[in-house]
Amino acid sequence: MNEDRRLCLKSIGGAIAAAVMSSPVASQEVKPIRIGWQPAQPVSAQIAHTLAKTNILERNGLKGELIMFSYGPAVNEALVSGAIDVGFVGDMPSVSLAAAGVPTTVIARQSTFRGSIVVPAENDIKTIQDLKGRKLYGPIGSSIYLAALSMIEEAGLRPGSDVQILNMSFAELTDALKAGRIESLFIWDPWVEYFVRQKLARIVASKTDLAMVIAARDDYRSKNPEAIERFLKAHKEALLFAACNHDKTNAWFREPAACRTLDLGTVEEAAAQDLQWSAKDLQSIRLSFNPTETERYFGIGKRAADLKIFPRLPPLDRHIDMAMAARLDKSPWTFDPASVSVKQ
Repeated sequence: MNEDRRLCLKSIGGAIAAAVMSSPVASQEVKPIRIGWQPAQPVSAQIAHTLAKTNILERNGLKGELIMFSYGPAVNEALVSGAIDVGFVGDMPSVSLAAAGVPTTVIARQSTFRGSIVVPAENDIKTIQDLKGRKLYGPIGSSIYLAALSMIEEAGLRPGSDVQILNMSFAELTDALKAGRIESLFIWDPWVEYFVRQKLARIVASKTDLAMVIAARDDYRSKNPEAIERFLKAHKEALLFAACNHDKTNAWFREPAACRTLDLGTVEEAAAQDLQWSAKDLQSIRLSFNPTETERYFGIGKRAADLKIFPRLPPLDRHIDMAMAARLDKSPWTFDPASVSVKQ
């Protein structure tokens, strides 16, 4: 047994404890839960695959249905329509739900990921300052858009006047980069790492605090508070399992068609941008925001309103409740990743 594996495995004392772990809510009613997720989101997707391919949900008294959506807006639409009960969404998309008055609540943080400003590999742009008088392309209104604005401003430039920012979808960005039609763009992992490894682009600047969160429909929360608690526990266990089984869960990440072009090295490096990807125990994983993350999250809403992305300040205080997540963070339980069964 290698050292990393040994550190990941926490012993469970005795056969009785092992039996309890294998069926922790055997006497309780099994609750159904529908979970929406995105296949190309590092760490978030590994968690989703783990929930789908292991017995972690069942051990927590849940009957899960994992529903894959190709991109973030589709997860939002499923939350709006009631097609799912909880969704793995980016920070900015979750703010959009609040701005639209959708009856959903952010109940936990999930993961962090990298967003970068990149340029074609042979481009003469070396620093953010070199973008002055240039055009920068990317999906305006997204999480990485706000991060790109911040990177430009931190370099002493003014978005819109010093740097012209033009809207372009992800699919168009990839084709335009490969064809050499754009001189700079903002993008997120795993595509940042993919473009670099393919020698298509160089990183000029990055931020690694972009966040994925867990949003739940309010009607499901009110009717099934115990299911929400079980799900948050299962989620934390799934992340620890994934963090202890990189090879297995990275291979799962590459199974959907959208991810097959990504090699394992790209997937691993993209996931490693989140510090929890090296977690060795439940105490190293947080379900709740820390003060810095809370300030950043509310700042997203304010900045988006200032930019007129939304007509008014989103009422985020009415659409976030991490009390249960914080309580679970303070009360860790015993969990052994080695006791998890992978479904055939």
